[in-house]
Amino acid sequence: MTERELQPAVDEARSKHKIPGVSVALHADGATSFASSGVTNVTSGVEMTADTIMHIGSITKIFNATLLMQLVDEGKLALERRVIEYLPGFKLGDAEAARTVTVEQLVNHTSGIGGNLLPDAGHDGETIERTVTRFAEVPQLHAPGAARSYCNAGTVIAGFLCQRIAEKSWYDLVKERIFRPLGMNHAAVLPEDALLHRASVGHFLDDVSGEASRTTHAFLPLGFAPAGSTAMMSAGDLLTFVRVHMANGEGTNGARVLSAESAARMRRKSGDVSGPSCFEGSVGWMLLGGGLVHHGGGGPGVLSWVIAHPESQTAAVVLTNADKGFAAAKELMGPFLESRLGVVPFPPPKPAPEMRFDPALYAGTYENCSVIHTIEIRDGRLFWNSQAKARFYDSSPLERSQPRALLPIAGGYFITEAVAGRPFGTAVTIGFAAPGARGRMNYLTQNFRLHRRNDAR
Repeated sequence: MTERELQPAVDEARSKHKIPGVSVALHADGATSFASSGVTNVTSGVEMTADTIMHIGSITKIFNATLLMQLVDEGKLALERRVIEYLPGFKLGDAEAARTVTVEQLVNHTSGIGGNLLPDAGHDGETIERTVTRFAEVPQLHAPGAARSYCNAGTVIAGFLCQRIAEKSWYDLVKERIFRPLGMNHAAVLPEDALLHRASVGHFLDDVSGEASRTTHAFLPLGFAPAGSTAMMSAGDLLTFVRVHMANGEGTNGARVLSAESAARMRRKSGDVSGPSCFEGSVGWMLLGGGLVHHGGGGPGVLSWVIAHPESQTAAVVLTNADKGFAAAKELMGPFLESRLGVVPFPPPKPAPEMRFDPALYAGTYENCSVIHTIEIRDGRLFWNSQAKARFYDSSPLERSQPRALLPIAGGYFITEAVAGRPFGTAVTIGFAAPGARGRMNYLTQNFRLHRRNDAR
């Protein structure tokens, strides 16, 4: 797709989904196309350009895993070793988990550490090291290696491990070991560095009108930086990094930042689990099948996504500054990848009206450290609502949200029923896992995360 073809597609997707700003970079057949549309901030009205830096959210986890594998290349770390061997005195809410969890389990989401996201400790308290100490107070979702659930805490600990072993700030490691060698000149990992660039901010879209409101805070807690709270860059710079992984560790400028063996290992499935798994994961990347690797990223009013197919040297990057940006990202990535690879990366859910189930086995309260999900039965149907434990986003409901009916879809999952009059509302996909002896589900899965049943509520 040429830039002449890409630009109107980006303009149309942005307008259709009411996204304030979108930036896209596509690579296929040895050619790269860029397009940007809209504004960086509805308050300032500054134009979105190709060099605008935007939040990449949890895509940062691939950068963090790259740092980790660089230290593996240097013989300073081994993925199979226990974390406590490198961090004496390391503590978790579960003493046995702290004693046994391995370095690899931190970054393949099988550690079971329950620290998905913690309330902001205030600017002076939000360091990576202090955040790691706070994980000693969170409950364990499951034993290390027993299941796979998306885990921000594991990535933060891995980032702290990198800075302890390298004896340098995690922020400096990213800049010195990745940004500078690859010539990523439109990238920032320290919030104050964003001031040196044309920078975007997040927005929340009203479900009814689609009207965008700028976020009241630009970053999630800074201590979660290795998991994705601070990194910002242009779509082009993110593509530069992704192409390193498609080229087995070598940048387009000839700089090698990772061994071919480590780059390949990052694309292979990591961590066989005996219990539930919310997705297929590797060291850093998430796996879609068919040789596709991907990762998404969120934040206060932002959504980013990257998908790559190393075998064909095809990649797509879409950055948006709206919480409901995934609809636009899907429209821009889907046709591009389908036309080149013959696969639909995000197929629409298929109804499963024939699915028979006992609602009583699903009803109950499920939670992790940041959100509570409630499943109720009304007239024989399942209804879902959620409640945040802290106001992580402007849209985080501190009161229980309005119940939404669950409709069965293929694969044993459920999807929330559309709400009349809310065209910009988003559907939520809910799954359940690990039935107990009496068939009652022990976990609810949502957004790649396990939430454990809590009958005490």
